[in-house]
Amino acid sequence: MSNGSGRAAVGILGAGYISDFHIQALKRLSDVEVRAVCDLNLGMAQQLATSRGVPKAYGSLDDMLRQEKLSAVHVLTPPHVHEAVSAQIMQVGADVFIEKPMCHTEAACHTLRMAATKAGRKIGVSHNFLFYPAYEKLLKDMRSGVIGKIDQVEIIWNRALGQIRGGPFGIFMLQTPTSILFEVAPHSFAMAANLVGELDHIECDAFDKVALPKGKEFYRKWDIRGRKDQTTVRMRFSFIDGYPEHYVRVRGSHGTAVVDFDRNIYQLFQASGGILDVDRLSNTWRPAVRDIGQGIGTFKNVLLSKMKLTKRAAPFQDSINRAVEVFYNSRQGSLDERLSAELGEATVRLAERVAKAANLPAPSPYVAPTYPAAKKPSVLVLGGTGFIGKALVHRLLTDGYGVRVLARSPASVPEDLLALGADVMKGDYTNVADITAAFDGIEYVFHLARGLGKTWDELKKSDLEPTLRVAELCLKNKVKRLVYTSSIAIYNAGDPNKVITEETPFDPGMARFSSYSRSKVECERVLLEMQRSRGLPVVITRPGVVLGRGTNPYHWGIAGWPSTTICTLWGKGTNPLPIVLVEDVADALVKMMVKSGIDGQSYNLSSKPMISAVEYLDEMDRAAGAHTRRIPLAPQKMYVSSVLKWVMKKIGRDRSAPFPSYADCAGRSLASRFDCSKAERELDWSPSTDRAKILREGVELPTREWVA
Repeated sequence: MSNGSGRAAVGILGAGYISDFHIQALKRLSDVEVRAVCDLNLGMAQQLATSRGVPKAYGSLDDMLRQEKLSAVHVLTPPHVHEAVSAQIMQVGADVFIEKPMCHTEAACHTLRMAATKAGRKIGVSHNFLFYPAYEKLLKDMRSGVIGKIDQVEIIWNRALGQIRGGPFGIFMLQTPTSILFEVAPHSFAMAANLVGELDHIECDAFDKVALPKGKEFYRKWDIRGRKDQTTVRMRFSFIDGYPEHYVRVRGSHGTAVVDFDRNIYQLFQASGGILDVDRLSNTWRPAVRDIGQGIGTFKNVLLSKMKLTKRAAPFQDSINRAVEVFYNSRQGSLDERLSAELGEATVRLAERVAKAANLPAPSPYVAPTYPAAKKPSVLVLGGTGFIGKALVHRLLTDGYGVRVLARSPASVPEDLLALGADVMKGDYTNVADITAAFDGIEYVFHLARGLGKTWDELKKSDLEPTLRVAELCLKNKVKRLVYTSSIAIYNAGDPNKVITEETPFDPGMARFSSYSRSKVECERVLLEMQRSRGLPVVITRPGVVLGRGTNPYHWGIAGWPSTTICTLWGKGTNPLPIVLVEDVADALVKMMVKSGIDGQSYNLSSKPMISAVEYLDEMDRAAGAHTRRIPLAPQKMYVSSVLKWVMKKIGRDRSAPFPSYADCAGRSLASRFDCSKAERELDWSPSTDRAKILREGVELPTREWVA
C-alpha cells in the first residue's frame, strides 16, 4: 500500500528512545513516507510526531491501522508485546520491521514467522550493530577467507545500565534476572549467530547480584562460553560504571580481526612475512595508520551529516539507516540474512539457552507487604518520584498529611513511601484527564514535574501548557496553595562579585539559549500573572544544587560529565557553590505550603556556600576509591566551541538551533553568591551549614551507594 503517490506509507509503533533513530532513517528514503506515530502514551506520540513532522499521532494501534493504509509498521515496543502487535499489523496487510529482539521467546518468534508466511508478509528484525561499516568489513574478510579458519570469537559488551540505579523499575529488562538476555544481550547474540551459527555447547556464569525494588534481582556480570565445532565463542557482559567497551574479536588461522563499535574501527592483524621484529613493527604502525584514517573518516561523516552535506551519519544512526534502507529495497524479494526472521529466531533461541545454562536460583516469591490504608489525600505531588519529590513526599507523610502521587510508572514509587501510606495514582500530568482526576479532594499542590523535550516548541507543549492547566485546576478546585518549583538556571550566576536574591531579574541570554531556562521563566511569568489578576495562591521556589542520598553523584550542577571517569569543570571549579541538602529543600517546601500571606512570593533555596566543585570531587573520589580526571573549561573556550557547533547546525539547516549565549557559558560556574536570607527570615527556614554533614550526606553517602 502507498499514499497515492507511489511512496510506501509507514507507521511507527512506540515513541521511546529508539523511535527517533528509525524516523530519521526513514526520512532519508525518497520512496517512503512516515504517516503516523502510535504510542499508548498519546502525549509522547504527539510530541514525537510534532518534532519530526509526522502528520498523525495515535494512542491506539487499532485506530492507526483502521485510519491509515500502511505498507509497513516499525515495531519499537517492549519485546513481550512484539508477537501480538506484529501479528495484528500483518493481518491488515502490512509488513513489520521489528526492533530487536524479534520476540521474547523462541516459540513466539516461530509462531510469528509462520504467520508472516501464511499472510505473505515480510518480517525484518533490526539488530542495530550488524550494519556498521566496520562489522561489514569483518564479514567480508571472514567469508573471503582472509582471516582463515575461525578459531575463536570473543564479544564484549561493557556498559553501565543506569536503570538498575534509578529505574524505572517496571521496564521489561528488569522484570526477571534473565530478562536482560532478551533486551540488551540480543545485540551480541545476533552477532554470534550471524558469525558462527548455532552453538553446540553453552556454559554461563552470572554474578554480582543486586537487589531491586519489589523483590526483583539483577545480575550485573555475565560470562558466557560456547562452541561451534572447533570454534570457541565467549561473550562477556558487564553493566557497571566504567570505561565503555563494545567490540568483537575474531581469531582465525590467517589473522585476527577486531571491530571496535564505540570507535567504529576495524583492525586486521596478519603476519607480514618478514623477520619477527619487522613483523611486530608492521603490526604496530600499519593498524595505527588505518585507525587514524578510520577515525578521521568517522569524524568527517558526523561533521558533514550535521551540515547536511552527506547522507552518512554518526555510526549508530548510520547502521540503522543502512538496515532500514536494505529492508525497503529488498522487502519485495529476499531479505538480507542480517534482517531475516530466521536470524531473529536464532538470536532468541540462543538467549533462552543461555538463560537455562545460567541455572540461576529462582527468586523468592515476592509477597507484597500489607500497607496501611492511605489517609484521604489532601496534598497532590506532581514529580513525586523524582529526587526532590521523594524527599518531599516522605516529609509530608511523616508529618501526617495524606499525599497523592501522580506517577507515569507507579512501580517507581519507593516501598518506604507506600509503607507510610502514599496514595499512588497512575497518570501523566500532561494528560488532561489524568491531571483532572488527580485533583479530587486536594487542598495543596506541589508542582515539581519537568517537561520532556529539547526545543522550545517541545517544552511549550510538555511543560508550559500543562503547568497552565494545573494552575487553572487549582483555581477551579479552590486549592489553598500551589508551590511551583522553578530553577536557579534562570540567573546568570557567572560574576563572583554579584549577589543574587529573589529580586534579581532572570537573564535574557539564559532564556534565549536554554529552552529549559526559557520554560521556567515563562511558567513563572504565567503563574505570577494569574496570581495578580485572578488570585492564584502560588508560591515559587528555586533550589540550588540539591544533594543527598538516593541521587546520582555525577551532578551536572557540579561539573559536566562526558563519562563517569572524566568531568569538565565550569571555569576553575574553585568557587563555593550554592549547595543544599534535599531534606532541607523538603523542609522549605512544606513551610511554603502552610505559611500564610506569601502568595506571589518566590524563594531561592541554598545553604551557605562553602564547598567548591574541586572539593566536591575530592570527597567523591575518596568515597569511590578512584580518581576523576578533571578538565577546567573557561567560559570563553566554551563559548567559542558553542558558536562553532551553532554554525554547523545552521549550515545543516537546523532552524531550532539558538545562537549561543555567553551568559549560559559563564553562568554554569555558579560563582555568584546566592543570598537566601529571605527564605530563612520569612519561612523560619534553617538549612544545614555544617560542612562535614553536607560532605557526608551530600557527597560521601550518595557516592558509596552509587558505586556499590
